[in-house]
Amino acid sequence: MNDKHTSLLNMPRRRFLQGIGGVGATAMGLGACTATPGWIYTGEPLHQPEVEQSRDGELNTKVIARMGNFKLAGKEVFLRCYNNKPLGNTLDVRAGDTLKLTLRNDLPFSPYDGLCLTKPDPSIDNTPRGFNVTNMHLHGLHVSPKKPADDIFITLQSGEHFDYEYHIPKTHPPGTYFYHAHVHGSTAMQVASGMAGCLIVRGELDDIPEIKAAEEKVIFIQTQRFDKDGKCESFSILNNEDKAYINGQYQPVIRIKKGQVQRWRLVNASHMVPFDLSIQTYRYTTTMPMTLLCRDGNPLPATKEIESLYMVAGNRADVLVKGFDPGTYFLVGGPDYGTLATVIVEDEAVPDMSLYAGPLPTAPELAPIPESEVTFGRRLDFDFVYGEHPKFTINNQPFSCDDTWKVPLNAVEEWDVYNHTAYPHPFHIHVNPFQVVSGGGIDPGTWLDTMEFPPFQRIKFRTRFLDFTGKYVFHCHNLMHEDMGMMQGVEVIES
Repeated sequence: MNDKHTSLLNMPRRRFLQGIGGVGATAMGLGACTATPGWIYTGEPLHQPEVEQSRDGELNTKVIARMGNFKLAGKEVFLRCYNNKPLGNTLDVRAGDTLKLTLRNDLPFSPYDGLCLTKPDPSIDNTPRGFNVTNMHLHGLHVSPKKPADDIFITLQSGEHFDYEYHIPKTHPPGTYFYHAHVHGSTAMQVASGMAGCLIVRGELDDIPEIKAAEEKVIFIQTQRFDKDGKCESFSILNNEDKAYINGQYQPVIRIKKGQVQRWRLVNASHMVPFDLSIQTYRYTTTMPMTLLCRDGNPLPATKEIESLYMVAGNRADVLVKGFDPGTYFLVGGPDYGTLATVIVEDEAVPDMSLYAGPLPTAPELAPIPESEVTFGRRLDFDFVYGEHPKFTINNQPFSCDDTWKVPLNAVEEWDVYNHTAYPHPFHIHVNPFQVVSGGGIDPGTWLDTMEFPPFQRIKFRTRFLDFTGKYVFHCHNLMHEDMGMMQGVEVIES
């Protein structure tokens, strides 16, 4: 699977551009995956984001979108962010809780803010714009898409605020999610600046004694982009070759004692970059295994030991890691990014902790979807349109707020998706996860909300439209592609 996924990304840039007729790499959103930092040990301990935890079934928080001033890898930067930090605070809730989030837009006013942001116009088209207009999306959560919850059609101009309120179902799958900005036209720019943060939903899985005893670490991977002045004001630089950061740090050190078990909450919060994660010794001579618990917040039927994990932009995963043999290892992001972090297994032993292996509790909503349950089928074609204003399309149409597919509540659909382009597209759908039937190098039966569609391949999955009516979207989570039109609206209606 990994060779297939990385072959295009390893293609020399000149040959790739010739192969697509010379369309610029900025439009493609592909060139960011060629930096090779190598094996570097910087010595800075991994810091954890500040945690805000729910109390008595409720979490109240305030998020301020603003121009921040801080350092990344020793470089002073001036980037759009939350609360003047490289990433937002970790929001920690339980299934059944209510999350109340006030978002205030303190970004500067821009003359582009007045443009129509959600409805294509011949003079505007699906082009990146409105970089200081914002809103909030809870990526992967099964919550209402209606105002005041996960309505991504809300737009906040400079100086405005909105009080979001999300009621998380009691049966919500426990796992790792995240939140980020999602105004069409400015999503890539804001996420590539760092406007994102981790969101944890706890539940029955977290109460398994061996899992509960594990020390938790958020591993929040971002690819902030900025110019020589430390600013991100041009859409074109989002495609530049640059570093990947974990929790706002460049190649930090993660320490684990011999015999200790840690739970890593992995988030690929990049605006476009995939990572093929593994824990290796120097020169890949030995791999430290990981125990997979959840993918995209959805618990597996049972734990699974893995040696690597391919995560596209928007994917999350929960894994257990145990310190066995003392020594220095490296969390590697794949052939294009090399070392993301140094992992040191310390010789100072602790009482040997049990590494959980066995069944995991799963929600009824994540039961397998047999063909007999399917009520409707759709075909999707992901493509690219050349011209004066290049655009990415779904079924030959760029995004329009007014064009939504109507789906009855409680429908069960099978989607057949074709990628007609020479580059991968990480597909993401809001509100409801889907179960993979075939394709993409993913095991059939896996539940996800984000999945890569490899070049010139066909993917098939099934999904249930449960609990919530309202309008939301699915799109490519290479957010440059999304801002250029590769998004489609869905409206779930009472049947």
